[in-house]
Amino acid sequence: MYRILIADDEKDERSVIRFLLDKFQFQLDIIEAANGKDAIHLLEKESIDILFTDVKMPFVNGIDLAKMAKSINPNIQLIFFSGHDDFHFVKNALSLRAVDYILKPVNPNELKQTISSVIQNMEQQNRELKREKSNIAFLKNHLLYRLLNGTSIDVLKNEYPFIDIDYLHEYRRMILMQFDVPLFDKLLKEETSLLFAQIKQCMEGMSFDYLHLNPYQLLLLLKKPIEQTEIRLIAKNIYQQIHSTFGIHGYFSISEEVEAPENIPERFKQIEYYLEDRFFYKDNYLYPIECGKLEQEEYLEQDENFLLSIQNAIQYVDTFSFRLSIDTLFQKYHSQKQISHIYVRFFFSRLLQILCNALPEYKETILNKKISAIYTCTHFSEIEQIIEEVKRNVLSFLEKKEKSPKHVIHIVKQYIHEHYVEDLSLNILADKVYLSPRYLSEVFIQETGSGINKYIKQVRMDSAKNLLIHTNMKVNDICKQVGYQNISYFVRSFRESFGLSPEKFRQSNGKTKEKTN
Repeated sequence: MYRILIADDEKDERSVIRFLLDKFQFQLDIIEAANGKDAIHLLEKESIDILFTDVKMPFVNGIDLAKMAKSINPNIQLIFFSGHDDFHFVKNALSLRAVDYILKPVNPNELKQTISSVIQNMEQQNRELKREKSNIAFLKNHLLYRLLNGTSIDVLKNEYPFIDIDYLHEYRRMILMQFDVPLFDKLLKEETSLLFAQIKQCMEGMSFDYLHLNPYQLLLLLKKPIEQTEIRLIAKNIYQQIHSTFGIHGYFSISEEVEAPENIPERFKQIEYYLEDRFFYKDNYLYPIECGKLEQEEYLEQDENFLLSIQNAIQYVDTFSFRLSIDTLFQKYHSQKQISHIYVRFFFSRLLQILCNALPEYKETILNKKISAIYTCTHFSEIEQIIEEVKRNVLSFLEKKEKSPKHVIHIVKQYIHEHYVEDLSLNILADKVYLSPRYLSEVFIQETGSGINKYIKQVRMDSAKNLLIHTNMKVNDICKQVGYQNISYFVRSFRESFGLSPEKFRQSNGKTKEKTN
């Protein structure tokens, strides 16, 4: 609601203006001033959108009052009214960009037209201001996204000279939030608002920005230095709030302190790298892992998960997971200095046995010889060399088996067609064919020329199209029937696929919402 200040030393005149404004049902908050001095006091105290002022008043006249009002609020709308048709006053009013100069007695229709015009002008200004702020916010997010992906600060300054990038200096820490499901596609508008309200509450009044990286990831950028212990506690509280409210599991990765905008890409890569550990620490949601604080029993359990992951990768011919598991395992032991040498030799002997068993040409005598070599190594790097040689042979063996992906793609497509009503994710589909999500995604694109999400969307859209043509189901029911929970997202996806909304598509194909006979 807009606020209008009526300034006139004649009470009857103010009452007439108020009466007419109420009569024409303008939604305005009306306040009054009996002279220019009182009006200035109200302008300084209150937020005024429209000043309706008499030209001649005690203490401060209307022209001087308008000048003062403009200095306080440059966007204020000015309307003068006077009992004198004085060209000098009119000229001054025009110089202040007044909306109108109304003569007393006030003509009701003239007043109605003037106020309507003022309100329309303010609404247009508000729309333009909102659009401008939205555009700047979008460009800032786009600039930040490019920075995260390695574009240098100098390049960004040259490409966006009209944006002050000083805001990047405010960012001191980052929290990368990743979820098992496409959370930001699933949440309704009010649920998204609740999620951010919970995040803000956990931040305890701290200032932060956020960036949607994709439906699975959200990046929080904190604007003040904060200790690692405190930020881990904040991340823990956010996770617990989201998990409790939405029942969704996620992983949170915390960056080291950001000293300058130039460090942002490096810190971002770092927190992405931290999250790779989640493949092995399935019960942990906060990264990086504080290895020095892990109990010995938990540490040994993690090693067992490594061995199991490597065995599964060999069984399912997953070279990506196989390579990642072993490389990450070595990284872990490079940074671990407090484990018994005896345990290290024992553990890597078990790993060597798993690798050798995968190779038909490796006889028991070869295995025993290599195990003996491990127990005579004087440095961990020597054990790494022994394992690395066998690892290369296993990789070569697995790569030869990865030659017929067509059958896998057929199974995935069939599963999509049979289960598109359900929640489908890359992880779910990968589990069905015993492949890693990343490898399945690459193979699917190579074999079909299309990404899996795009293929799922097309199957759902084709089904929706058939239901619109051949049934009288409501659009909201069709939305759920083809696997969407959010009607707005469904309508937008349908329009992207067929160029029409579901209702208009149905009408253009001779169907109405209800049966006609």
